[in-house]
Amino acid sequence: MKKIKEDEQCFGLSVKFVKGIDLKKDEGTIKSIFLASRNTSVPMIVVAEDSEAKKQGQDGIFVLCGDKCGVKMKKTLNEELNWFEPDGEIVNLK
Repeated sequence: MKKIKEDEQCFGLSVKFVKGIDLKKDEGTIKSIFLASRNTSVPMIVVAEDSEAKKQGQDGIFVLCGDKCGVKMKKTLNEELNWFEPDGEIVNLK
């Protein structure tokens, strides 16, 4: 939940939704996702249908402040299998 300043490096954790999750109406927006295991909501970019991320098979991207945060988020998302498949990749967004 750290704020990332404009000039700071950031990372992304891309995710694929499990079957049955339909966020087509939210494509191209930022949606607040409740994570029960952490009892908090976090912002997630829902990728647009015509985006490069969607062409690479991704449905959403969480913006992260660094590798350490990415590892923690990936672990949390693996526990939240009601929304996400446990195979997200952490990438440098710079």
